Amino acid sequence: MSTTELKFPFPSERLDALRFFMDKKQQTVEKELQDYLDKTYEKFVPQNVREYVESRIEPEQNQEQTAESQQASAPEENQAPAPRERQSRPSRRQREQAAPDTPPAPETQTEPEAPVEEENQGMTMSM
Repeated sequence: MSTTELKFPFPSERLDALRFFMDKKQQTVEKELQDYLDKTYEKFVPQNVREYVESRIEPEQNQEQTAESQQASAPEENQAPAPRERQSRPSRRQREQAAPDTPPAPETQTEPEAPVEEENQGMTMSM
């Protein structure tokens, strides 16, 4: 799945204060923004369009996971390859059907977070 990085300006002092108080509650700015974007997406994008988008994303994720597992499980010299179990994740449609009264949990971020640059006056978030 391709991702787009969102950038927008935010005062550094305010961001530092926000991170300080969110750390006390073991929360992150990035996680809160991701949750907000997910809720906004579900609010404005019609259900049938979300289903279509999800159906296009899932095959791409499966291909990426297969490629990653093949790279990670490549045998080293004099070492037998370890068997790997593939964990399947329910689709958004399956999650919505299983628990229609509860809002869906946000997708976990699979890409490592980039270190925060202090010189950057804006905030960066990738999806």
